Amino acid sequence: MTAVVESDDTLKGIFTDGDLRRLLDQRIDLHSTPIGDVMGKNPTTVDADLLAAEGLKTLEEKKINGLLVTDNGKLIGALNLHDLLKAGVM
Repeated sequence: MTAVVESDDTLKGIFTDGDLRRLLDQRIDLHSTPIGDVMGKNPTTVDADLLAAEGLKTLEEKKINGLLVTDNGKLIGALNLHDLLKAGVM
């Protein structure tokens, strides 16, 4: 996944491997299409102070593999299902 942010780190959107696969299926020209036209504009986020187990719960409920971590709307990191597996949260 790739987060799309403003110059001040304010989160604008997300582009995932699933988004890429769907675009390839639609035969959209990736070389001329702006990311803003194809990114998800309302990505699932969590606050930095959320417990890892709650992050895992969010991933499971939404059936997604990654979350963006924000603080007051600013992107500060990302959490991936594999990160939680490595950390032994699951």
